[in-house]
Amino acid sequence: MSLNENTIDRGYFTDIAKHVALNYQISEFYENYYDDTGYDAFLNKSQAVELCGKWWDMDYYKMQNVKDIKRVNLCKDKFCFNCQSMLASKRYLKYTPILDSFRNTYKVCHMIVTVPNCKGQELRSLLDKMYRKFSFFMRYFRGKAKVKGVDFLQYGYGGLVRGLEITRNERDKSYHPHFHCMVLFRSDINLTKERINSYSFDHGKLVRKFSELEILLQKVWFLLINDKKITASALAELQEGYSVVVDDSDGHYYECFKYSCKGAFDRDKGAFIYNERVFRLLYEALKNRRMIQGYGALHNFTDLDGELLEVDALAEYEQRVAQLRLIETPDFSVSSLDEILNDNKNCTYISKSNFKRLVAERQRLEQSENGIIE
Repeated sequence: MSLNENTIDRGYFTDIAKHVALNYQISEFYENYYDDTGYDAFLNKSQAVELCGKWWDMDYYKMQNVKDIKRVNLCKDKFCFNCQSMLASKRYLKYTPILDSFRNTYKVCHMIVTVPNCKGQELRSLLDKMYRKFSFFMRYFRGKAKVKGVDFLQYGYGGLVRGLEITRNERDKSYHPHFHCMVLFRSDINLTKERINSYSFDHGKLVRKFSELEILLQKVWFLLINDKKITASALAELQEGYSVVVDDSDGHYYECFKYSCKGAFDRDKGAFIYNERVFRLLYEALKNRRMIQGYGALHNFTDLDGELLEVDALAEYEQRVAQLRLIETPDFSVSSLDEILNDNKNCTYISKSNFKRLVAERQRLEQSENGIIE
């Protein structure tokens, strides 16, 4: 879609339809869960997922053939591919201006923190430990926890946003929980990669080397997960930790904000969520967990850039609506997703959220052209 257009591309609705089509299975899993437990909450979830994205409230400007989307019914379920895809986009829209602004004073890095794969019955307890230990992980880099003889403050840690992701190995059916993080380190941090360990190889081929910071992070994370005391001697004696990688994000933040079960609906990756036993296992493991968490400078931050973005987008949206209303008063209408997809009138669709996305893209493009961000 051109940044000069404020309309919604029809491909947007096609993508929604693809996401919605996956929900019948999740709805059925919830219904079966209700049948087995009698908990009304599961029946409500089943019905909400089944209807997600299928009905749209609009203001219809008939003479101008424009429909302004006011609301769409969303279930907001953790396993709804439609909602989680939308949520990932909204998170990206929210965090990108803030992360871009920090790039003037920090190096914004993409950090992936992993643990060895686990069996399904071990997933919930492993996630409990990962969440608990991660809260201690960066305390050393904040100076809140210290190790004699190790200077954690030299890396200039400022804060991070952490997102959980879970994949599944279809060969041995093991689960791979890991954290994607956008982390702030000092702008001139040395990320030269010269160290080699077992994580450097993929099927016997050397694919990456590690910086001294990555090696330190790997060892600290290993000791924490294994309930070992972190001392200078323990770090020195440990030959290898758990895989942690740190790369300059170069503005590519989306990976951090994806939904929690990457590849869960992709048949090429095993589509493991189509298995009802696996669905229940994931439901219990992820219940009441926050998928996204901020720390340090990115914890409860004031989203000033986001507020300015909201104002700019609202102004453009209201101007467009005012132009439409000069000609006619809209009729309220409710359309199904199928009706939208089968609309042969070449109707133009707009929405306030789409204006916000376009304004954000335009501002980021302007900043890039002006050298404000790389």
